[in-house]
Amino acid sequence: MALTTTISQAELGRVAAAAYEGKTYRISLANNTTSLTAQSTVAQWDAAKLSGSGYTDKTGTIGTGSYNATTARYELPQIAATFTASGGNWTYNTLYVVITSGSEVLHSIVVENPSVTLVDGGSITYRVVLNTDD
Repeated sequence: MALTTTISQAELGRVAAAAYEGKTYRISLANNTTSLTAQSTVAQWDAAKLSGSGYTDKTGTIGTGSYNATTARYELPQIAATFTASGGNWTYNTLYVVITSGSEVLHSIVVENPSVTLVDGGSITYRVVLNTDD
């Protein structure tokens, strides 16, 4: 006997609203030389975060999404985070996303292999997608 479970569109929307909509985000670059993982704490990641040479985190508020019947998921607005090196080169190997809802929670990490060196004056844009799927 095969069972099929389908999560309702309303539930996917409720989860997205509770977890993401209206919450703040912070996207940071880090040079992970100590084997940090997606299970590491925000404080541990922040200790490896880039600093100096004009580096700044990218921050904002997550907007309202909607259910997409074609993909069968509740889709939140995509976040475009552009980083521009100034005052020197940046070398990093991880982008990490933090969501704040009362306290900061590590959402995800994106690992670059090999490491990236963003030369002074150079820019890179990362597109971060936060969705809830059936």
